[in-house]
Amino acid sequence: ASNPLSYLHRTWDWHCFPSSYCQVDTACELQRRERQPSDVDVVYSNYSLVGRRLGSMAERRNMWGEAPSTEEDIFDVFESFIWGRVPRLPWCEQIETETVDAGLIPPLAKLNHNGFLTINSQPRINGVSSSHACYGWGPEGGLVYQKAYLEFFCSPLNLERLIAVVENYPAVTLQGYNRKGERRAVMCRYRREAGAQEDERHVTAVTWGVFDGIEVLQPTVVDSQAFEVWKDEAFEMWESTWMGIYPEGSAARTLLQNIHDTYWHVYVVDNDFVKGNLLELFSKVLGEDLNASFSFE
Repeated sequence: ASNPLSYLHRTWDWHCFPSSYCQVDTACELQRRERQPSDVDVVYSNYSLVGRRLGSMAERRNMWGEAPSTEEDIFDVFESFIWGRVPRLPWCEQIETETVDAGLIPPLAKLNHNGFLTINSQPRINGVSSSHACYGWGPEGGLVYQKAYLEFFCSPLNLERLIAVVENYPAVTLQGYNRKGERRAVMCRYRREAGAQEDERHVTAVTWGVFDGIEVLQPTVVDSQAFEVWKDEAFEMWESTWMGIYPEGSAARTLLQNIHDTYWHVYVVDNDFVKGNLLELFSKVLGEDLNASFSFE
């Protein structure tokens, strides 16, 4: 949600939630926080209600590399997280159940291998039962929907390659920022034809549900202004939680500083929740078939 307090207000009486966004039991997490030893870093996001355990500096070097020296070394860390060989990243606690259920592990691993460093994703869903074990949420007897969404870091070159392809997909929206606050965006064709301006705020529901006797519920949205604010914290994590585990002047620290300074933080939304396929788009970017559909059928 673009505003966590608004999210709590809208969902205060729910008994079930989208599984991708509410997998942590808050009481258990708070108990775990109290047990953390003093030499373990716990990150508290401005957009989270609980802290996330990242580990001591030694633990993080063990997870993310003792002395990475190339961008490919960093790509390998992200790819290993997708495969489950790295337990967590600064931005991610775990791989979501729906990612596994939709068969997205192999294509996401390939994206990360090629420098699209994913930190959030969801498949498209078109009218799945609200009682579904993985995707269901809200009152029983409803139908839930999702637009395919992908959030990642990438180099300027990969961003240019991506934008060149996205412009041929009329239902896809893209927005990205670098550390300096420079912005790149591609508005979906339908919004352009309606006269919308690329620099104006836009809020897009990416998860919603239809239930008997109540209004359509929209627990998750992508807000262009909120994403601009979030990018500062997303970039800061490169420095505060990863770069700082290496000595001053080391090759690893220089490498991560360069990624922090030059990479872009990007999201892509496919507004076609019926037939869209984000992985077809990325297959064209990479020049190879990712052999999957970014959807649950």
